[in-house]
Amino acid sequence: MTASCLKDIRSAEELAQAVGVRLSKISEYATSSAQETYYEKLEIPKRGRNRRGEVREVYKARHNWLAQLHRSVAMLVANSASFGAHVQGFIKKRSALTNAELHLRKKLILHADIKDFFNDITEQQVKTAFFILGAEPDVAELLARVCTIDGTLRQGTRCSPIISNLVCKSLDQAMLDLAKAHGGVYSRYADNMTISGEQVPDINIVAQIVNDHGFRLRLSGCYTQRRGARQFVTGLSVVDIEKPRLPKQLKRKLRLAVYYAAKYGEEHFNRSKGVSSVAPSIAQMRGMIAYAHSIEPDFATKLWKVLNKSC
Repeated sequence: MTASCLKDIRSAEELAQAVGVRLSKISEYATSSAQETYYEKLEIPKRGRNRRGEVREVYKARHNWLAQLHRSVAMLVANSASFGAHVQGFIKKRSALTNAELHLRKKLILHADIKDFFNDITEQQVKTAFFILGAEPDVAELLARVCTIDGTLRQGTRCSPIISNLVCKSLDQAMLDLAKAHGGVYSRYADNMTISGEQVPDINIVAQIVNDHGFRLRLSGCYTQRRGARQFVTGLSVVDIEKPRLPKQLKRKLRLAVYYAAKYGEEHFNRSKGVSSVAPSIAQMRGMIAYAHSIEPDFATKLWKVLNKSC
């Protein structure tokens, strides 16, 4: 694990030493005209009934040295930068749960999703972010080159999440100022921005700020929720006065899926492809229950007891 900071690295040689990857390998990737060939591209279906048919492209490094390079760069950034409480994604001890907690019991909740978030972050934006953080110009340029894929940040690499937060610093500050002007609270979890309070700004103003910082809004992901109706933030209900809760529909689907899994075992998933969208396999079901445990432990414990009797 590297303990270096970006401002302490003065050359490509020092960068190679800090990340534990040979300079020849770093240079090989940096000068490649086909960086995408260094990855396996995966297509993961997006969640949500409004996103059916859409896929998320995720890039997985084919080489251990490349994965290590990106992992070490992520550590360099973590050692060099700090992020306010409004940045909730990809930060240690912050999560969808802590993000939702910021917006409990608010009169209005404005949601605004950034379209093609990672794909729209350019190599130049990454270079500028590294330079502002204190990296030498040549080091910032080399880092930007090896952290992107053919000129774009992309999703899936070990360093993309924290670099996206770094690039969004000025956007976040502008959104913070906008929220404060309306007496509200702002947070961002990856590409999902939320403002809540007694008043929220006009979505057109939000769109203009987002455009000014090199991004675009996904219009279908922009809407306002009012107290008295359903209110969700990063997939969790925030109408409870004490803490965020799992959506009732999700809990109902999980109970049903666990019931059938307990009754029919693994065979249920083999013969019911597509029936249980919440958990189409026993492994995914266990993953969903583990997630539920992080939000509502008592509910998840009951599901475990039922499931472990037969699976």
